[in-house]
Amino acid sequence: MKAVIIAAGCGSRIKNAHEQSHKTLIRINGKRIIDDIIEKLIDCKISDIVIITGYKNKELEQAIKNSTYQNVKLQFINNPEWKKSNGISVHCAKESISENEEFVLLMSDHIFEKDILQNIIKTKIKKSQGLLAIDFKIDQIPDLNDGMKIQCEPTNDPFHKIIKFNKKLKNYQAIDSGIFKFNYSFFNYLEKAFSLEKYSLSDACNLIAKNNNMIGMDIKTNLWLDIDTPEMFNFKKIINKIIFSE
Repeated sequence: MKAVIIAAGCGSRIKNAHEQSHKTLIRINGKRIIDDIIEKLIDCKISDIVIITGYKNKELEQAIKNSTYQNVKLQFINNPEWKKSNGISVHCAKESISENEEFVLLMSDHIFEKDILQNIIKTKIKKSQGLLAIDFKIDQIPDLNDGMKIQCEPTNDPFHKIIKFNKKLKNYQAIDSGIFKFNYSFFNYLEKAFSLEKYSLSDACNLIAKNNNMIGMDIKTNLWLDIDTPEMFNFKKIINKIIFSE
């Protein structure tokens, strides 16, 4: 199984905190965000990692290459259209995924407890399905207004059927944590969304949901944080628990 990390954006809302460097190179408790993500992937036995770059791609690639990861295969793919919607960045990974392969999809500015990733990896999905880690602890979401709202309903198994993704939903039950698992077939949904002139990751996920094939995994007590504004650094207890989680 491969991992795809989307690291193409410039992090416009957090630029003052990282002095124009790439946002995933910000150090939290002495550790860069990208290092925490890659180390957790390695701990979960994923060593084949694709990183989609865009903003300051050369700087980011060199910074990561200078790290001392052991037994890791890193592939960098640059998205020259990184200023556009994030679905375009995800689509750039298509050339690196084989037709019978699963992959986990991560955001380069999200930190998370390792248990979330482990549970996503071990959960089996069908070729037509997509899996997302979702957070029902809505009252604990630091930046709820910007969170991707998830409308979903429980099923007979431990998972939830996702009905709709939209940041402006009024009726929703959970929040998208940004940790996904897909098959190669996901690129077909992306391309279908593109044909409709819809270019975000959530647009493709909504197409899967319309086919009743998008499922949500409750992260329960586990924590995650989207480091996309300077205010996120104020949540020190959450950050400490995530960064130093085993």
